[in-house]
Formats: sequence, structure tokens, C-alpha cells
Amino acid sequence: MFIAQGLGRNSVIMLVKVLAPLLTVFLALASADMVGAPEDADINSPEVQGALRFAVAQYNAESDSIYTSQVVKVISVQTQVVAGMKYIFTVEMAKTSCKKAKAEEDCAINSDPAIAQPHECTLAVWSQPWIDSVKLIENTC
Repeated sequence: MFIAQGLGRNSVIMLVKVLAPLLTVFLALASADMVGAPEDADINSPEVQGALRFAVAQYNAESDSIYTSQVVKVISVQTQVVAGMKYIFTVEMAKTSCKKAKAEEDCAINSDPAIAQPHECTLAVWSQPWIDSVKLIENTC
């Protein structure tokens, strides 16, 4: 096709030599993670654990329930670099047998399914340690 339009064989080879690397770079960039996009995180990381504890404490403080809730299962955790760090948790939560007023540490999930009410939540925490700021910015329970 190019040859028929006046391009010689050497011109076609040169065009391929230029376009092939450009196409390779484009495909590599398209498949790479975007800078600033949420990334999967390690639930065992101390920072992630601290953010999850904070999220659950805030959830309980803002909840209208007389019972505290706790995480039954971590479904996913992601981090995102923003103006600080955003921790995004998808978790299964359930109410415990402990009432909020008593604030006990070790509480079992309530044995009455009508009280426990397991449900999936998304909790997001925004941390800016250089200004000592941590906020629960999303709660979809």
C-alpha cells in the first residue's frame, strides 16, 4: 500500500522501526497502574491496621445502635495517594453483644442474628500525618 503511494521499501521499514517502539511504549503505559489510582494493600500492614481500627471506632461512635460493631471479614483494602493517604476498606460488619456504654475491648459477635445483622460496608479513611489529621470520609454501612 505504501509502496504504491510512492514510498520505497526502505521508507516502509523506517516507518515500522519508528512506529513499533512507540506502539510498545503506548501499550505499556496503558496497562500500567495510573499514578494516584487506588491500589490493593496489605491488610497486615501496621498503617492499614491502624486506619481500620480508626474507621471502626468512628463507625461505632456515629452509629445509632446501642451495640458496638466489629469487622467480621475484610473483603478488600486499597490505598490511594491523595493529599495524604486514603485507605478504602470493604468489610463485613456485625453487631457484637457489647453495649456502647460499656466500651469493652473483647466482644463476640451477637449470637442473635436479628441483632448481629451482618452487612457489607465501605469505609474510607483519609490520613494526613504531617498535620495530625485522620478522618472517616466515607461510610456506606
